[in-house]
Amino acid sequence: MDNIFKKYLEGKSVRNIDFKVFEPSFVPNKMPHRESEIGILVDNFGKILMGGMPKNVLIFGKSGTGKTAVMKYIGRELEDASKNRVNIRSIFVNCQIKDNSYSIFETMGNSIEGEKIPFTGWSFDRLYAAVKKNIDMYNGNIILVLDEIDRFVKKNGDDILYQVLLLDSELEKSRITLVGITNDLKFMDYLDSRVKSRLNEEKIVFPPYTSEQIYDILMDRVNIAGINDFVSEGALRLISSLASQENGDARKAIEMLKASIQLAISSGENKVEEAHVFSAKNRMEYDAIMETIKTLPVQTKALLLGILLLRESGTIQFTTGEVFEAYRNVANGANLPVLTPRRISDMLSDLDSLGLISANVTSLGRYGRTKMIEINVSFTDAKRVILEDENFRGLKATPTMKQLRFNIDH
Repeated sequence: MDNIFKKYLEGKSVRNIDFKVFEPSFVPNKMPHRESEIGILVDNFGKILMGGMPKNVLIFGKSGTGKTAVMKYIGRELEDASKNRVNIRSIFVNCQIKDNSYSIFETMGNSIEGEKIPFTGWSFDRLYAAVKKNIDMYNGNIILVLDEIDRFVKKNGDDILYQVLLLDSELEKSRITLVGITNDLKFMDYLDSRVKSRLNEEKIVFPPYTSEQIYDILMDRVNIAGINDFVSEGALRLISSLASQENGDARKAIEMLKASIQLAISSGENKVEEAHVFSAKNRMEYDAIMETIKTLPVQTKALLLGILLLRESGTIQFTTGEVFEAYRNVANGANLPVLTPRRISDMLSDLDSLGLISANVTSLGRYGRTKMIEINVSFTDAKRVILEDENFRGLKATPTMKQLRFNIDH
């Protein structure tokens, strides 16, 4: 009898693939098609090596255009070049994770030697003083990279930028250079004049990659992984074409390549072909949709669940009145406050913009106009994901669900 792990024991394709090469955190030794942007950054940060002070930097560009990878590459190269010359430390902060001023300052303060700062609990004045002391004792240059800074500013305002710039002006032995990475070309519009006047920034825009450029990036990763003979050119060309149609997102292309390789391996194939790419794309889209549903606000989940139950009954299209009635039953069954029809209409627009439903305005003649709603996702899978939310786990036994006359366990 063959061992159930036989397919993972045969063929060099499984043993020799280093999947770290395809992870978002991997930074290669060269950055194809970002030479111009790297040159600008080198000229700016190279001033540190000559005893000068670089400008703060704002990097703009859509997702997957290499912004974060290039800054990590610059930071690595700069720290290597500065050995035995000057102290340089690059500190990267993802503002989606570190989403308040305390956590950003705590990260700064604990990234260098000095007083240990707790994860939470100090007043901001005490935190500020400790970070200032640690950075000045470092006696060097700090490059603080705030990734997704637009998300932070939209949520909390621009105080963090002002606080970092103020801290830099108060240091005696060290300097802080601020780098903001954003997907929003209108980011400067969100900033107060006091921040703009202090920022003195260099602006760099990273354009989307073309299909040919993405192909070169994928080929570079394949070469680094040493799997040239395992990935067909047709598969690479297809991934490049698909990614270029989605705003030139190289990160998504690399993720698709990784998924395609894993599919080929799991199916025991000798080469990654176009069929694996299409399967990987479908899998990624499904995962993205389910992840989107998981992160919806609870009231939006209740609305979507009502729509799913309507669809499960066999109806393909439904009016906003039918949707509201279904939502109200779900909300009552889950002990949620029932929102107004106006608010539900806004939420339907949100679900439409996410692509989870289609909401098309239809004329009813002398009876006016209404939105006709259709569901665009697998209602069985979407319902399962919503019912995993603890707010809906007790819903199956509620009489309000029975009033819908649909079987939620179907």
